[in-house]
Amino acid sequence: MPPFRLAVDARVIAEDTRGIGRYARAVLRRLVVRDDIELTLLADGLFPQRRRDAYACALGADGFAVAARVPRRADVVWHPANGTFFSSPVPSVATIHDAVPFRYPDPDTKRRDHAQSPFLRSARTATRVIAISQFGRDELHAMLDLPLERIEVIPHGVEPTFSPGEAEPLPQGLKGRQFLLFVGDPIGEPRKNFPLLYEAYRQAWPAFDGPILAIAGPRMPELTGVIQVGDLSDDLRVASGDVLRACYRGAIALTLSSYHETFGMPMLEAMACGTPVVASAASSLPEIGGDAVLYAPPDDPVAWASALRRIYLEGDLRSRLSAAGLERAKQFNWDESTRRHVALFRSVVR
Repeated sequence: MPPFRLAVDARVIAEDTRGIGRYARAVLRRLVVRDDIELTLLADGLFPQRRRDAYACALGADGFAVAARVPRRADVVWHPANGTFFSSPVPSVATIHDAVPFRYPDPDTKRRDHAQSPFLRSARTATRVIAISQFGRDELHAMLDLPLERIEVIPHGVEPTFSPGEAEPLPQGLKGRQFLLFVGDPIGEPRKNFPLLYEAYRQAWPAFDGPILAIAGPRMPELTGVIQVGDLSDDLRVASGDVLRACYRGAIALTLSSYHETFGMPMLEAMACGTPVVASAASSLPEIGGDAVLYAPPDDPVAWASALRRIYLEGDLRSRLSAAGLERAKQFNWDESTRRHVALFRSVVR
């Protein structure tokens, strides 16, 4: 049987350190080494071959072609980053990670149209659409008017490197200290709901005599009791991943106060490390965390303060959530996720 010819929009492969880039790399790192897949990465610009070394470095292998347009002989083209940017008569699959530009539209008309148009094009032209959770599927159905039968739910996985173990190498500012962990951008991502988390933190420890609040993200507000340990979500640099894993392992708990998430990858990574999680009872988070997470409403700082104090003071609770989280994380596997992607790609051709 000839190999399946898959073309992939590679716009987020070599530089994007957000969850979208990490997702695309996780799947492609598994596809690029398969003998039954003939992979072409699509690069925009006049000289696509100049991107080859960057793609090979990001994926850890070079078993792919690079092109500026979808090859005529391709079986399917996959758009992994919300928008459809390469036109082609070839059947297409688009992963739409969320409906945020529609759920929370920009008040400026130009910026709103710019943010929404790639999603609308994917919804209009893709043969099938991948959602990353049942919550995400319902969002796409409601906000983009996508028929449910066109949407396939394929959850993310978790890399096996996220596992229990020694909390090393910890950033210098965390060594020997007790800390709660927040992963993300507390300033540039309002949906992460950091102001509520900090209000709850202040209510839990008015004298700042409890754990510190550590931010693994690109920036931080200047607040008492808060330290930044760097932007550690970059899986393009091995050392960064090691430090993020150490932060998960060393934390009292991961705090995920978001009022809107379509998956919540830090939750899954923390659970895989055996770290307890306190999360908002909102959007996709209960779907992903199940009964392995301590939940609080995303609009109730008093309830969050209580949850933070409980996770800090109750060792039995931490132990129970740690064990439950490890079992829950086993249900999310990148190899299985990749298998389901390939099955969907093949079904589109059939």
